[in-house]
Amino acid sequence: MSPSALLEFLRRELAPTPGRGSKTFRLTLACLAATIPILTHHIPHGLIVMILMYLITQEDTAATVIGSILGLIGATLGLGLALLAWRISLDIVWLRLCFLVAFLFGGLFLKRVLTIGALGSAIGLPASLVMILPDILPPSPEVLVEFVLWIWWCVTLGLSINAGVQLLLSPGDPLMLLQHELVTRIKAVEQSLRRLAVERVPVISFDCGHVAAARATEDRVGGPCVGR
Repeated sequence: MSPSALLEFLRRELAPTPGRGSKTFRLTLACLAATIPILTHHIPHGLIVMILMYLITQEDTAATVIGSILGLIGATLGLGLALLAWRISLDIVWLRLCFLVAFLFGGLFLKRVLTIGALGSAIGLPASLVMILPDILPPSPEVLVEFVLWIWWCVTLGLSINAGVQLLLSPGDPLMLLQHELVTRIKAVEQSLRRLAVERVPVISFDCGHVAAARATEDRVGGPCVGR
């Protein structure tokens, strides 16, 4: 890609579009609101809060709220199942590996069969990742459980604040916004069609001599003169 093409791509992607400013403000405000409890209570792994906010935020406010709720439910179920699996497999490597495969493929299966496929990923992915923690962190049950609980709290904090900010500062009813956008686009198409119609209509100019001759012919014939 040439530098000019790269600059054109960046200019096109970063150009201000309707609604981009308000969406950026809501996301920034959510990150700022989450930073306050993280710093005041010294919550570890606070970066997870910000990452989840960026990942879960969509163009549509309703999709963002639904994704936040489903992510919270899925992460709670997945991490809870992982903690239950640790009770019987924490010291048995091959059994933990079996649980990892089961959670991973179970999440993929739920993603395919459920109407809301994101719930399957929210359940299976955290649970499968937790199963490899005993091989990374010190093999202490207290440390491992505390780490998982902090992860769950970071997920809950980020998704809850993000959903609350989106609901409080949402621009309005999605149906009304859709209708307004549809009317705006129809008007833009109408204006484009009118402009094209005006450009294609030939402009006929009459000089004074032709007009006088036509009137004289009309008077002699006794009726209107039909032009060719």
